Amino acid sequence: MQTTFTKPSDRAAATVRVAMVAGSLTQGGAEKQLVYMAQALRAIGADVRIYSLTRGEFYEAALRDDGFAPIWVGRHRHPIARVLVMARAFRHYQPHIVQSTHFFANLYAALAGRLAGALPIGSIRNDGAFDIDANGRWGPWLLRVPPLLIANSAAAQRHAESIGTPRDKIHLVANVINLAEFDQRRDTEETSRADTTEPLAIAVCRLVPMKRLDRFIRAFAIARRQVPELRGLIVGDGPERASLEALAQSLNGGNARLTFAGRSDHVPGLLRRAQMLVHTSDHEGFPNAVLEAMSARLPVVATPAGDVNRVVVHGETGYVVPFDDVEAIAARMVELATSTTLRERMGAAGRARVEQSYSFGSLGERLLSTYRSMAESRGDYRALTVLRA
Repeated sequence: MQTTFTKPSDRAAATVRVAMVAGSLTQGGAEKQLVYMAQALRAIGADVRIYSLTRGEFYEAALRDDGFAPIWVGRHRHPIARVLVMARAFRHYQPHIVQSTHFFANLYAALAGRLAGALPIGSIRNDGAFDIDANGRWGPWLLRVPPLLIANSAAAQRHAESIGTPRDKIHLVANVINLAEFDQRRDTEETSRADTTEPLAIAVCRLVPMKRLDRFIRAFAIARRQVPELRGLIVGDGPERASLEALAQSLNGGNARLTFAGRSDHVPGLLRRAQMLVHTSDHEGFPNAVLEAMSARLPVVATPAGDVNRVVVHGETGYVVPFDDVEAIAARMVELATSTTLRERMGAAGRARVEQSYSFGSLGERLLSTYRSMAESRGDYRALTVLRA
């Protein structure tokens, strides 16, 4: 993995030790942001180590190649045993910050961080409501136990506050993208689809219920009544694939214009061949797929899940449509499919928005500033000693 780093700063980040606790290293948005955070902190001189509850997954090799060999701390299934293994590993490292990068890992980071005398920080990577519901009886505890939380979306902040979480406990650090790396991959990756002038609508996500790909499939079928040359591509895999393929078969009569590509390591290259991204989720935090599409100069048609309304400027970088208005999704797809000028204008505006607000370059300093604010609020003088120097 090639990464462009900024020159390390002279401030005390050179001595800040940050332990990141990863719940998984699969090919997902939270995991990609973990990579970015580790790279950004190292770029300003911090010492970063990654402790993972899993091993042998997608990002492990990439992290190792980049100098972050993940340390496996998930050999035991029992939560207490995992906390003790983690705390033992921290005893040798003596981190100032212990930061969870997945909501379901918050308990481990919080307890092991306290045992290590570090500042423990939890995370919210979706909209808060989904995170809690998805973790059953553990959900409320995963929100409460960490004394501090980093959320990647204002939607998560709002939900956490609405159920009684103190406002000053939650800090927002939005997702970013390394545009230099993304552009290099976009321009060099080979994809199997031949060049064509026919418009292509793409959806990129895991095929799970909350992503509501049924909306995309239904809207695609409606849009093709007006734009028969429109093609569709669904990139991703998951437990919903069989039922979604059956729905596509029933609505499109087996027409090959809607393709299920499965999981792909070449998303930037696939985005380069598309004309629009369609994102139809019920729940999101800060959707990486939208960020990548805008980076690829694609207009976006999306439901207002999570922070979509903050990222996608309606009418300028794409369209935000009501959750269950499949007809509206289809109408926006038709607009974009039939106007090259509109697509180019919105795509350029989306790229400019990413460059201005969501680029990789400022992430390290933003994290350092967030850590400093958190340490001040908790009176953590051990962390403040290095964060203020």
